[in-house]
Amino acid sequence: MKTITICGIKAISLVFTFIGLLFISSYSLADEINVNPDNKNHLQVIENTYHKLSLENILARIKAIPVDTDKGTFTRLHIQGYSKSEQYGHPELPVERKLIEIPVGAEPVIKIISAEYQEIDLNALNFTHLLYPAQPPRSKSEDHHEFIFDEEAYKINSYGNKKLVTVDILGFLRSSRIARLDISPVQYNPVTHTIKVFERIEFEIIFKNANIDQTIALKQRLASPCFESINRQLFNYKPLSNRENFMRYPVKYVIISDRMFESQLQPLIDWKIIKGFTVVEAYTDQPNVGSSTYSIKSFIDSLYTAGTPEDPAPSFVLFVGDVEQIPVWNNGNGATDRNYCEFTGDLFPDIYYGRYSAQTTTHLQPQVDKTILYEMYTMSDPSYLDEVVMIAGMDASHGHAWANGQINYGTINYFNEDHGILSHTYLYPGSGSMSAQIIQNISDGVTFGNYTAHCSPNGWANPSFTIANIPSLQNQDMYGLLVGNCCSSSEYQLNECFGEALLRAENKGAVGYIGASNSTYWDEDYYWAVGVGEISEIPPPYEETTLGMYDRAFHDHGEPFEDWYVSQDEMVFAGNLAVSEGSPGSANYYWDVYNILGDPSLMIYFSEPPVISVTYPELLPLGSTSFTVTTEPYAYAAISMDGVLHGAAIADVDGIAEILFDPLNNPGIADVIVTKQNGEPFFGTVVVSSPAGPYLVLNDFNIIDTSGNNNGQADYGEIISLDVELDNLGNGDALNTHATISTSDTLVILTDDYQEWGTIPGLTPAWQNDAYSFVVEEQIPDQHIVTFEMIIEADGKESWNQIFDITLNAPVLDIVSITIDDSQFGNDNGRLDPGETADIKIKNENDGHCESETAIATIVSYNAYLTFDNTVDTIGSLGLLGYKYATFRVHVDPETPNGVIIVDLDYAITAGPYEATRLFKQ
Repeated sequence: MKTITICGIKAISLVFTFIGLLFISSYSLADEINVNPDNKNHLQVIENTYHKLSLENILARIKAIPVDTDKGTFTRLHIQGYSKSEQYGHPELPVERKLIEIPVGAEPVIKIISAEYQEIDLNALNFTHLLYPAQPPRSKSEDHHEFIFDEEAYKINSYGNKKLVTVDILGFLRSSRIARLDISPVQYNPVTHTIKVFERIEFEIIFKNANIDQTIALKQRLASPCFESINRQLFNYKPLSNRENFMRYPVKYVIISDRMFESQLQPLIDWKIIKGFTVVEAYTDQPNVGSSTYSIKSFIDSLYTAGTPEDPAPSFVLFVGDVEQIPVWNNGNGATDRNYCEFTGDLFPDIYYGRYSAQTTTHLQPQVDKTILYEMYTMSDPSYLDEVVMIAGMDASHGHAWANGQINYGTINYFNEDHGILSHTYLYPGSGSMSAQIIQNISDGVTFGNYTAHCSPNGWANPSFTIANIPSLQNQDMYGLLVGNCCSSSEYQLNECFGEALLRAENKGAVGYIGASNSTYWDEDYYWAVGVGEISEIPPPYEETTLGMYDRAFHDHGEPFEDWYVSQDEMVFAGNLAVSEGSPGSANYYWDVYNILGDPSLMIYFSEPPVISVTYPELLPLGSTSFTVTTEPYAYAAISMDGVLHGAAIADVDGIAEILFDPLNNPGIADVIVTKQNGEPFFGTVVVSSPAGPYLVLNDFNIIDTSGNNNGQADYGEIISLDVELDNLGNGDALNTHATISTSDTLVILTDDYQEWGTIPGLTPAWQNDAYSFVVEEQIPDQHIVTFEMIIEADGKESWNQIFDITLNAPVLDIVSITIDDSQFGNDNGRLDPGETADIKIKNENDGHCESETAIATIVSYNAYLTFDNTVDTIGSLGLLGYKYATFRVHVDPETPNGVIIVDLDYAITAGPYEATRLFKQ
C-alpha cells in the first residue's frame, strides 16, 4: 500500500492536526438555529415549463458562527448550500443563488404564492453579537484587507426592503439563455437584533412573452455534447428529448493560427481528425480571418452563426500564437480571449477555447508534442497518472479555512486511494517549508496539481515553484494539468508567464495550465474549486455544497452523463459557473481572467486508465451508410479512411454508438478510434470491401399511422405499422431472408414482429410494406425514444443485427395564466369587484409534439361569494405548440367583504389520458 504524505508527515498525523486546529479556528465554533427541525433545507421544483417555473423553498436550520475581527466579535449566519449578500459593510445575510434557464424573449415576472415566517430574537438564543458585515472580495495579491463596517447601517431599526425573490438576466451561453435566481429568506433588524426567517416560500417565475419556437430552434441549432454539461448545471434546464443530432455528428474544432505554425500543426490536426473532430484551419493571413481582434472574432462568429443540427457550430477554438500573433482583449479586468467566443453581448462564452502561446516554432513544438503524446496515450510509463500534488499555500489570514478547506475537500472526496490516486498533499502552515519536495513531486510526474494561495507571473509564491525551477524538471513523457488558484500566474500578455513557461518547456513541464491573467480572490477561488458552501478547514460534505470544478471533473456521485465536465476548458467553465452562483459581483471578472493554456478539448486522466472495451463487425461493406460500435457508455467513436473523417458518434447509455456517414464506395482499410475520459484510447481497423456473399442491413423505414392521425409519426395510443427496406450490400444473393424485431421498452406492444423477404439479390435493396406493427401506449412521455433491435437472417449465413430508434409523441398540457375580463359587465379594471359580472379566462397550451384530444376544463371554487354560470368548458383539441382559453362566467356577491381573496379555485384541464392542474389564488 502506498503511503500518502502530507507535508512530510504520514497521513495519520492529519487527524491530530485537525483536532488541534479545531481549537484555534473560529469557524468551527458554530451552533444551529433550528427553524423547522422536522424538515431539511431544500429548494424543489413544483412545475417547470417554458411558460413558468414554480418553486418551493424550505428553510429548516441556520448555522451561527462567531467571527473575531479587529472591530470586535460578530455572528455570521450560514445556510447549507447558500451564498451571501454583497452590500459591503451592511449585515451579511444568506442568499440562495441558482442559475436558471429562461426562454428566448421572456421577461421573468415573480409572483409570491405564499410565505411563512417567524421572528427570532438572537439575544434569547445567546447569539449576542451583531451580524457580521458583508466584505468585498479579498484579493490574493494583498496581505492586508481593510475590514468594512458601516456603523450607520446598523442603526436602522427595520428589516430592510430586500425582496424575497429576484431574477437577474445574465445572457446566453450557447443554446441557453441564463438568469440568476436569488432567494433571500433571512432578514435582520440590527437595532432589535432579531431575524425574520421565511421558513417556507412558494413562488412562481412567469416567463412573460416567451418565444418557445425560437428557444427550441436555438437548442437544435447549437446542440453539442460538449456543452450539455454546462446546460445541465442550470437548475430548471429542459433538454431536447431527442439527442440524435449531437450524439451522431462530429464535434467541430477550429484552429486560429499564425501562418508560421502551419506545418507544425499538421500532426495535431491529423490526430484530431481521426479522433473524430471536424477540424477547421484558419490563418491570420487569410482575408476572411485577419489579424485583428475584431476580424478574428467576426470569422469565428460566422462559423458559429452558420451552425445547423446537421453541421453543428464549433465546440472548441484553439488559438495558436502569443499576443503578437493572436492579439488579446482587455475588458478592464486583464488579458482575455473570452470576447472571441462570446456572441450575444454578455459574460458567457459560447465556445470552449484555449491557447498555445508561442512566439516561435521552438515555443510551439513542445505543446503539440505533449498534447499528442498525452491524448494518444503513448507515454513510456503511464503509472505517474496515479499521482497528484495538492498544495495549500501560505497566508496567515486565509491558510486554515480557505486554502486547507479547498485542498481537504479535494482529497477527502476525490484525490485519494478510493479513486486509485496517490495525493502528495501539503497543507498550511507546514507547506511553507516544502518547496523542494513539491518541485520533486512534479519532476517525478503527476497527472494533476492544484495550488491555492499567492502567486505572481513568475510562479507560485510560498511554497515556491517558479519559472527558474522549470529547467531542472525531469518529467519527460510524464505531463499533466496544473491549476493555480492564485494571482497572475497565467498573465500571458507578458513576455513569458509561469503557465507559458510550463507548456513551452521541451520534454518537461505540463500539458495544460489553468490560471488567471490578473489577481484572484479567496472566497471566489474556494467556490471555483469546491462549489458554494461553508468555507471551513474541515470542509462541508458533498451534499452541502453546490458543484464546483472538482465535482464536475470527477462526476462519481451519480451525476448523469450530461453533467460530466471532461475537458480542460470545461473545468474552467465549471469553476466560473460556481463563482457566478456564489459571488455574482465577481462573475464578469472571473470569466475574463481565468484561462486554459493548452488544448481546450484535452481530457485529463485521473489515474491510470483501463483500455476501453470495443467490439464491431470485421467487415464494412461498400455502400454502407452506418457502422455500429459496441463500447462503453458515452465513449466517442470515430471512423476515418486515409486521414479523412467519415463519421463519429457518442455511445448511448448501453454503449451503442451508431456512426452515420455518406456511402463508402472505395475499398480499403478504415481506422476506428474510440476515446473517453479516464479510458485508454482504442485504436483499431475495419476492412471496407464488398463481400463475396450476402450482407444485409436495415436501410430505411417509414411509419404508417393511417388508423391514427396519419401524420407519419408515432403518437400516443396509435397503431403503427412499418414499411421496411433491407439492403443487400454483398455480391451474393440472400436466400429466404427474414427478420425479427424486438424491444424491451414497455411503452409499446409489438403485435407483429416477424417478416419474410424471400430472396434479395446482391447489391440490391428490397422493401416490404406493413412488415411489422406495434401499439403505442395511451399515456407516454412526449419525445420518448424507443430502441428496437432487428435480427436479419438468410440461408446458410450468420445473422446481422441492426438497431433503430422511433420517437413517440404526446401532448404536454400547460396552464399558462388567468385573466379577469370585466370589460363587458364591469368597470374594466381587470379584477373582480363586489356586484360585478365577469369572465374568468384561463390560457392553456400544448407544449408537446402531438395534437391533444378534445380538452375539457373544470373549476372548483372555494369562495362562497362567487357564483358561476358554468364550471366546465369544452375547448376542443390543442394543436402542436398551440393554445386556447377556457372561459367561466362568474357573478360576485355585492356583499363581498373587502380583503377577501376573490379568486380561490382549483383548475384542471383534461384531454384523454393527459391532464394538468393548478391552484389559483388572487
